[in-house]
Amino acid sequence: MKRGRSGLGSWQLLGLGVGAASLAITWGLYNNFMPLLLRDYVRSSGMRGAIMGLDNVMAMILLPLLGTWSDRIDGPLGKRLPFLLVSMPLAAVLFALLPFAKAAFWTLLAVDVAFLLTMTAFRAPLAALMPDHVPPSGRPHANAVLTMLGAVGGAIGLLFVAPMADVAPWFPFAVAGAVILAALFAVRAATEPHPPYVSAGVIQEDAPLLGGLVRDAAAVLRDRKGGILLVLVAVFFAFFGYSALEAQFSTFATEEFGLTGGSSGMIMGVTIAGFVVMALPAARLARRLGELNTMRLGASLLALWLLVATLTADPATLSIWLGLGGASWAFVLVPAYPLVVNQGGEDRVGFYTGIYYLFGSAAAILAPSSVGAAMDLLGNGVLLPAVAVSMAITAATLTFAMRSRLRRG
Repeated sequence: MKRGRSGLGSWQLLGLGVGAASLAITWGLYNNFMPLLLRDYVRSSGMRGAIMGLDNVMAMILLPLLGTWSDRIDGPLGKRLPFLLVSMPLAAVLFALLPFAKAAFWTLLAVDVAFLLTMTAFRAPLAALMPDHVPPSGRPHANAVLTMLGAVGGAIGLLFVAPMADVAPWFPFAVAGAVILAALFAVRAATEPHPPYVSAGVIQEDAPLLGGLVRDAAAVLRDRKGGILLVLVAVFFAFFGYSALEAQFSTFATEEFGLTGGSSGMIMGVTIAGFVVMALPAARLARRLGELNTMRLGASLLALWLLVATLTADPATLSIWLGLGGASWAFVLVPAYPLVVNQGGEDRVGFYTGIYYLFGSAAAILAPSSVGAAMDLLGNGVLLPAVAVSMAITAATLTFAMRSRLRRG
């Protein structure tokens, strides 16, 4: 088999990409439709947002534990595949059941929590399969390809699968469940039970224990690393804004514009499509202008598009501004992780990976509930301005960070 720059065969990389796409499709549909399912029982946008943040809470707590568990087992199917063979079919079935579970609030919540647990159980082992199969020199290229395929999957899910809910509310959930099952077969065919580069600690590098994360954050504060601390604050506000938009947009679109759930999903799909189109140009621009300048430009533009979108009364025009917002988000997200981890040099990649994970996850946990509470108090129209303010704070913080001497990639 011909191997590409990553060291993986093209069909192997595609198989892993199908797995990444299945995650993106499922999360995109979940973020769009779950708030609408909850709305029949929970009137508060803040409370619905708190429920929507459960997946990030579970990830912070369970991913390191799952990583330790997968490092310790090593049977005929290796370290990662047993988790996928159990949790992916369960996740597929539970997600397909979500629209039928809304007969009562507690059944909906129970199926939701079980679904989130199964998704968490296969998310980290699935991600670990890439470094298990790819030498260190090929991982940046492989990660870029998988990230791109995942984003394409998310866009397809919202643009083409979400509108099917307007015909049959259960259909997008069933399609996503089928995609997860297909992804399991694709990933199994593309990977080996005992790949050449498997090592302990791969998952913990991306999701270290919460106590270690807090200690790492305290170390940054004690050392008065002003530049990197400002960058991390910017990362927090960037993720805060975008996470709020993902979790609360369907509520905003259906209640303010009278759209269906499928139509609101299509608009978010345009946003992700904008990200897909500009992801590679964003990487090139970051190499040319530097990560800080590129992130500041993206955050400023995203704030601008969202402020303009607040004046829009037409859903079609709104989708244009949000598509531009998604393109601008690429300029923020693509350089963010490399900028943070480069501050530690080669010796402290794990340390700064953990810090990046902590600030990003904390924002994703807090944003849906806090912005939802603001929507309860001030009306749904506060969503886009709130996200714009968050991005403006990101840009301002990055401007202050430019006065510090930070490492470039």
